[in-house]
Amino acid sequence: MSSKELIIKALNREKTERVPVALLSGGAWTFNRKGLTLEEALNIGAGQAAEIIAETNELAKSDIVWPSSGYHNLAIRAIGGEIKFRSKGTPDVQSALLKDINDIETINLDHLTEDKDINMLVETAAIVSENIGGHTLIGASQWGPFTLAGHIYGVEKLMRSIYRDKEAVKAVLEFTSELCYRYLALFIDAGVEIVSVADPTSSGDLISRKQFEEFSLPYLKKVVQKVKEKGALSSIHICGNITDRLDLIPETGVNNLSIDYKVEIKTAREKIGDQITFSGNMNPVAIMQNASPEEVAEVCRDCIDQAGWDAGYILMPGCDLPPAVPLENIVSMVDTAWNYQQSGRPDQFCL
Repeated sequence: MSSKELIIKALNREKTERVPVALLSGGAWTFNRKGLTLEEALNIGAGQAAEIIAETNELAKSDIVWPSSGYHNLAIRAIGGEIKFRSKGTPDVQSALLKDINDIETINLDHLTEDKDINMLVETAAIVSENIGGHTLIGASQWGPFTLAGHIYGVEKLMRSIYRDKEAVKAVLEFTSELCYRYLALFIDAGVEIVSVADPTSSGDLISRKQFEEFSLPYLKKVVQKVKEKGALSSIHICGNITDRLDLIPETGVNNLSIDYKVEIKTAREKIGDQITFSGNMNPVAIMQNASPEEVAEVCRDCIDQAGWDAGYILMPGCDLPPAVPLENIVSMVDTAWNYQQSGRPDQFCL
């Protein structure tokens, strides 16, 4: 059975022969390993970028590869926003695009298809899909609607408007839902078979459960349902503590929920483990970046023990990889998943 077949079975909550394991995003990590910033990687050509991605996964052996990760904010630049690239890590949005709610009417989402860098990423994803997509699941990612709304409307203004002008907020969210979907659809058309919707501003660290139900959940559901209709699998990642809203996530129809290290695996298993697949939650800095390979392996075994292999669990870091994560720690994570039955751990969770 190929890696792709195994991870798709896991995402459909079917029996798997080993513990599924994958990176979450990893675009900056992949190119930084080659001495390239994300901005520089846009200028090397789709063929070379695809080669670097495929070669890196030969070493990492992730069950999912994300060719376009790290570039979410290109979508905002394409519709008129301003971004700034970093020497390491992902680019930042410099200022809110919308000065007034009516400015939405002036924005043309067709500009997404005219952006040369987005087109380069789509071409890269197509090449990666053609070259290794037969045996590895290929994905794409974008910010979720609520997070995109914060970027184009301003997080502070968005939070104030939740109380003062709900209709304006919902108008922005309708727009950002379509922006999110239209961007991801480009990659689905290019051959990717799973998309990740990252919505960190929907975290319990920022908004309440009630606000999540009103301003985030319906719009995540819109995106997931459209992606599903287009034939792709989906995953949602929300940074921070979302324990109080775990039970709401299956309502979106998503295949997988990626949890942060702030969410306990046992709790995720209890609340959603019999409905959808879930993944996580190794701390990307304290564990994946700063721990030894032996310590990474120990934490990974604990994660699998707590999740239970029969619960539809995918071993995965709790967020995007920092650029400084050692390859040895990725290898340790993957080897732990592959060898779990031989690790000496109790195998009562294995099917």
